[in-house]
Amino acid sequence: MVVSKKTILLVVLSIFLLSLIPLAVADVSDISVTLVSQTPDPVEPGQIFDVKFKIENQAEETNKDAIMTLHPKYPFKMYGESASKNLGKLRASSTGADAEYVTFTLKVDEDAVEGDLELEVEVNLGTNSVTFVDDQFLIDVQTQDAILDIISIKSEPEQVAPGEDAKVTIVVKNEADSLLKDIKFKLDFDGDDIPLAPFQSSSERRISNLNNDFQDALTFRIIAKPDATPGLYKVPVTITYNDEKGSAYSLDDFLAVSVGDVPKVRPFIKKTTVFQSGESGKITLGIANAGTADVKFVELILEESEDYKLVSPTNYFYIGDIDSDDTESEELDVYVNKRRDVLHVPVKLKYVDSNNKPFQQQFDLTFDLYSTSELKKFGIIEKSSTGFFVFILIVLGGLYYYYYRNYKKKNRPLKIFGFTFNAKKKK
Repeated sequence: MVVSKKTILLVVLSIFLLSLIPLAVADVSDISVTLVSQTPDPVEPGQIFDVKFKIENQAEETNKDAIMTLHPKYPFKMYGESASKNLGKLRASSTGADAEYVTFTLKVDEDAVEGDLELEVEVNLGTNSVTFVDDQFLIDVQTQDAILDIISIKSEPEQVAPGEDAKVTIVVKNEADSLLKDIKFKLDFDGDDIPLAPFQSSSERRISNLNNDFQDALTFRIIAKPDATPGLYKVPVTITYNDEKGSAYSLDDFLAVSVGDVPKVRPFIKKTTVFQSGESGKITLGIANAGTADVKFVELILEESEDYKLVSPTNYFYIGDIDSDDTESEELDVYVNKRRDVLHVPVKLKYVDSNNKPFQQQFDLTFDLYSTSELKKFGIIEKSSTGFFVFILIVLGGLYYYYYRNYKKKNRPLKIFGFTFNAKKKK
């Protein structure tokens, strides 16, 4: 059988064309794309970041026209370059270290919400293409500081007296862009120098969830030990929490608790030598600290008054420190104005407590003034007989004057109780 040249040529051409078909129409199922890295990871809203992909061809044929394209959706957009990149050849069985790598640069919108956000990728192989969507490429958008902010820490009362309890309230706010979960608070009272303890409650509390831009409060009850020394004490506070992705965070701070009783400092009239108006004398002022805590830098100022005139050279007295259950005193020289039944002594006290908190108090001290007869009655002034004798002399003088004018001068006899005085004898 004779085969023509034309037939041979057609057979050869057919075999050649058939051999080209696998190169022109590659099987897209043999193409795989992997997200190798995200830099930075996570990326914050408003930041620029790079994504690096690995493209592998598991087929036995090489493809010459591979193009990779990103289809960014909000909150992503391309940054300074095209969304498509020509990969050129995808060599047959190019996997692992032989695979192709490509990097794209994008930007996250400033108002993006935190979370794992999808990025759509398409690989085009001539007339065929494959698109990778849904959850295949997730970009981690996260505010790096999943911030839990401590808004305030308040103690009620502000100062805890030894042996007394108080409520401490901690207010926190979620400053992150996403939900925060399992927020745990722990107060550490284990320090040897901390005279505080939980009172009718645990030292640990928990908030299950806190939405972004929301705040919540937890209240602890604490008690100061009866023998607690006044002062300011720092109690360590540890707050742990998780974001929506399960990443753990920790926040350390201090709870400042002021221990100390409210000062009970009072002035009083200790003694006086002044009992009447119009007299001068000494007044001794006492200052008593009846509280459980010491006071420092005590100043005594004698205020002006219409009741008296200060004879002492100054109205200011520096006392210094007064320990708990102790007294100090100062002596004043005064002249009491006339016509006063009660003497008013206005004084001002200035001092600071054991925590250096300043105090200033006004007091009006008073004591009674008495008449001479009252003072004699009380035995403050001794009774004297001089006045009686003076009275007798006055009476006698008056009688003699009466006798002289009415009897002796007129030569008339004076008859008293049957007796006759100064009678003339008859010649």
